[in-house]
Amino acid sequence: MRVSDIMTKAPVTMSPAARVDEVANIMREKGISSVILVTNGKPVGIVTERDLVHRVLAPGKDSKKLMAADICTKPVIAVSIHCEVEDAVETMNEHKIRRLVVINDKDHVAGILTTDDVGYNLKSMSEELAVKYLSLTKRK
Repeated sequence: MRVSDIMTKAPVTMSPAARVDEVANIMREKGISSVILVTNGKPVGIVTERDLVHRVLAPGKDSKKLMAADICTKPVIAVSIHCEVEDAVETMNEHKIRRLVVINDKDHVAGILTTDDVGYNLKSMSEELAVKYLSLTKRK
């Protein structure tokens, strides 16, 4: 099974120059936990709920004065649309992350693969892959 079979297609993307409050509002409106920052279609960063909490809210910074590029996680960890799900889960485990940007053959954003995407598809996966997935979800 390939990541393109289970990824979330057409994820929300924004410019690295977007204000942090705009990013947070989009995340709330769309009910998502991350936004991919792109330049010319290529991923340059990702803003997650964790980034908002640790880099904006907890330190008491003004989200209207910060750009997404100021608080994003980078470099982006990405995999090809042709990548096997098992390899993608290995990458998540290796980097201790819960989402991967999925890129096409031109290195443009094609989707995002999250632990939720993997979880929803566990039934059709091998037992070995299911065990790897479970190790991701137990991380704090």
